[in-house]
Amino acid sequence: MRSFFTYLIAFLGFFLSFSCGEDRTYEYEEKTRHNHWMQEVVLDKYLWADTLANFEPAWKNYFETPSQFLSTLVKKSGQKDAWSYVEMDTLNEDSHERGNFNHIDSYGFDFLMMTDPTGHTTKQVLRVLTVYPNSPAERAGLKRNDYICSYDSYKITKKNMTKLQKGEGRLLEVCHLAENESDATLYWDDTLMVSLGASGYVEDVAFPVVRVLEAGGMKIGYLMCTRLLEYPVEKGLVGSGVYRDMLDAAMNQLKLAGVEEVVLDLRLCNDGTIEMAQRLASYVVDPQKYSAKFAKTFWNHSNRSNNMEYPYDQSVENLGLHRVHILTSAYTQGAAEWLIHALQHTMGTDNVVLIGKATAGQNVMTMQVAHEYHIRLFPAVAYVADGGGNYDYGSLMPTVEIDEFSFVNLGEYGSMDEILLFTAVDYILNNGQNDGLWE
Repeated sequence: MRSFFTYLIAFLGFFLSFSCGEDRTYEYEEKTRHNHWMQEVVLDKYLWADTLANFEPAWKNYFETPSQFLSTLVKKSGQKDAWSYVEMDTLNEDSHERGNFNHIDSYGFDFLMMTDPTGHTTKQVLRVLTVYPNSPAERAGLKRNDYICSYDSYKITKKNMTKLQKGEGRLLEVCHLAENESDATLYWDDTLMVSLGASGYVEDVAFPVVRVLEAGGMKIGYLMCTRLLEYPVEKGLVGSGVYRDMLDAAMNQLKLAGVEEVVLDLRLCNDGTIEMAQRLASYVVDPQKYSAKFAKTFWNHSNRSNNMEYPYDQSVENLGLHRVHILTSAYTQGAAEWLIHALQHTMGTDNVVLIGKATAGQNVMTMQVAHEYHIRLFPAVAYVADGGGNYDYGSLMPTVEIDEFSFVNLGEYGSMDEILLFTAVDYILNNGQNDGLWE
């Protein structure tokens, strides 16, 4: 590859000096050096680097944007790699945004665009799905299952809905849906005008909800996890362990309460590390399986010395469970999937009950392996396998499939009014017998 680069520069130097009387190869070198550097990193660290060993991009490929150039390399590897990515120092990018929410600059809520659910008009509205703590949306009083019917007197359209992702302050027309008991028809119950402040950084707290529920004479623990990280990476608090401490405190709360079953809510968890997945799994794994391996990683041939085995962490206060119920969605990705797949291998799929929708299907680890030319490169570097070494898995399918958005009401997370948690508790109390509540 280096020899090709040398010959190419020499050829361009000769051509330009002959045709223009001036050697301008330095301009080519200056404009493409970042992509040549990226290629060197990928050929070393990329999980499928071996398939790229003899591939040399065309000279014009080196003039692509960093994201385009990485895409060129990924495509040539022949892998369906949807996980590798590039971040630029000069841009406010969030590679782990969820729908219409991002951590860097946001109003702090996610929403779904839909046609008027009452059926009386064809106008578009936005259904509020999640409101994040300490965000402009929460301060404005927005709630899950609110409907935004207009903003600043503008109707909602596909073209302008992005105006409610981030920007200046807005005046929202917020409506609430109600259902006629007699015939189950829907109607708008009331309308409020709500002032939404300007967007900004929103910390996505890793463990925002922990509850102890009592149902059917049982104590059931509920823990929501939105990211399996040790600290908020956007703040750069390296080594702080603030989220790890939150996890430990939450699990200690559940243990002291004497919970007999646990529901893990991973439907919003799309980011994390294998170490935090290992820690959470160690709390809920069947204690009789404690000596088993949690997971294994498999790097490329050149980096096989990085291959690791991760045991369950016996230093944590295990909850003494024999099964676990996990809420999932299409957002459930990466570390959350590694955790689920590992528990299924260790405890058996019958004892790891998934409720919700199929997960994203990320069986590989990405990591920042380099930072040069204002570019942060995050290639896939390793397969993440279960304790038995199986990494050949994709989307994890639910035991009980439910589309929560097909229901009229979206209860608050951690509430028995929320359909996925309600279904999990019903599954627990009825030992998995389908009594029709989720049909």
